[in-house]
Amino acid sequence: MLKVKNRLAKRSDFQSVFKAGQKNFNKLFGIRYKLNNLKNPRIAVVVSNKVSKKATERNKIKRQIRSIISDFLPKFKQNFDIIVNILPPTLNKGYSTLQEGLLEIFKKSHIL
Repeated sequence: MLKVKNRLAKRSDFQSVFKAGQKNFNKLFGIRYKLNNLKNPRIAVVVSNKVSKKATERNKIKRQIRSIISDFLPKFKQNFDIIVNILPPTLNKGYSTLQEGLLEIFKKSHIL
């Protein structure tokens, strides 16, 4: 579970990341990110209905991704606002595959 200070929640924050942020994609994830002027990174995980119609499956993926991100938080180079979009191929992947995919896209984006 991410701490409250590490959650990106406000609509205005989402809009600023979408408007002025950079983006990167791989087979499992799409991320949008932008530097923030805060003392900590903030992250949001988004899973659309296109991934799964079942809320239980979408919530399971969100919990797994948040758990992986909480392990990576101390290793972030700078403080970013990050939106992680989950793509449909993640549905049937294991935890270690998700971890490798997220690590790959964070390194590609120079977040880690």
